[in-house]
Amino acid sequence: MSKYTDFFKNESYDIFEAEDYNEELKKIAKNFRTFGKALDTFILERGYVGDIDNVEEKVKFITDALKQSGVPIPVNIKNWYLEHTRIKKKTAFQICFGFNLKLEEVDDFLRRICLLRGFDCHSIEEVVYFFAIKKGLSYSKAQEIISRVQIVKPLKVPKEDVIYTEVILEALDDIDSEDELVEFINNNSEMFEYNNATAYDVIRIIWKEISKEDGIALREKIKLYRAFDKEVEVIEDEYTEEKTRKDRKRIDESIWEILLQMLGLSGSYANAFYSERSIKKILIDNEMLHPLAEDSFPDRDGLNKILNGTHISEERVRKLLILLAFYSFWGNRAIKKNSYEAMENDDIRCVSFINSNLMDAGYPTLYPGNPYDFVIFASVNSGMPLVAFREYMRELFFEKIDLEGNIYEESKSITTEY
Repeated sequence: MSKYTDFFKNESYDIFEAEDYNEELKKIAKNFRTFGKALDTFILERGYVGDIDNVEEKVKFITDALKQSGVPIPVNIKNWYLEHTRIKKKTAFQICFGFNLKLEEVDDFLRRICLLRGFDCHSIEEVVYFFAIKKGLSYSKAQEIISRVQIVKPLKVPKEDVIYTEVILEALDDIDSEDELVEFINNNSEMFEYNNATAYDVIRIIWKEISKEDGIALREKIKLYRAFDKEVEVIEDEYTEEKTRKDRKRIDESIWEILLQMLGLSGSYANAFYSERSIKKILIDNEMLHPLAEDSFPDRDGLNKILNGTHISEERVRKLLILLAFYSFWGNRAIKKNSYEAMENDDIRCVSFINSNLMDAGYPTLYPGNPYDFVIFASVNSGMPLVAFREYMRELFFEKIDLEGNIYEESKSITTEY
């Protein structure tokens, strides 16, 4: 484990125990490395001996490696160092070809350096990249193979007759030549009409346990949950009271209301969120939340699309899966023990539970150096994980929103390349 990973793993153990963890989290957020800093680690491992602070030298080292391997030079490599950008997955694969990485090295590079998912073998391009890297083929050869196949864009994930990634991987094991690969892809286009089928199945199973009539959310709400309510709620008249009651009854037990409960934001303070069905305004540009954690933060729209089989980004899928697994574990524990307090080794069990679900879904396990994962680690390592996580979410609220529901300052856009 690297010093970088060790640092964040150690920080996660007691940060929520600090008297003023708001300020500590703001400091921690500034310590997460940019893609450029992560790339520094990578190029040092790959033989870079120049000045690590010299952008021109680093860009030349990367450019030379790509040229030597016949890989097109991505535009604006300097921006990887000068701006807070993330690279596209296609660009990440170009780097992998440029530095002649092996299959296991590719997965590590995508997870640790790029904070991305590994190979998605329901993507035709990534199937070709998988085959090419496995066989030691060049990037140009991979592009030549791609030019010979019919590219299929992902559609809705079917609920029946699903072809899972394992089936594709087994088929790839029996393919030895480029012609065989092209024939396999062109003759089995239905395999590539959707992706994330396993991840969607995993999420649907967990969500059902959370949201069903006698599920985790309702039982926890009745037995233990303390709503995010204002101390005094002013009701103007009987009409207002009746309208509020009807609105709450309509919203109650919905995807949105359960999601708010999971986040600890269900209650009268969150009334302003109901019309938008989004907490985006408390997340963006929040000093207590790193931009990479805010990016694709779990939301109602993403969950609704997964339940309906609609394609969404890998980042949204992974973060939502982590949140659902986290809540499922601690919600179940709380109901059974009638307490939010963690018992000995519950932290280890929780991380194992989340990682098991991530691996089943084909996603990388929790990584302390990932700003979103760090919040999960910090919560898990506290004495009352679900309470700690919810208190953190409420602190995010008060960091951005005043008691009247007004945002403190105008939000600014975040420069991110997808």
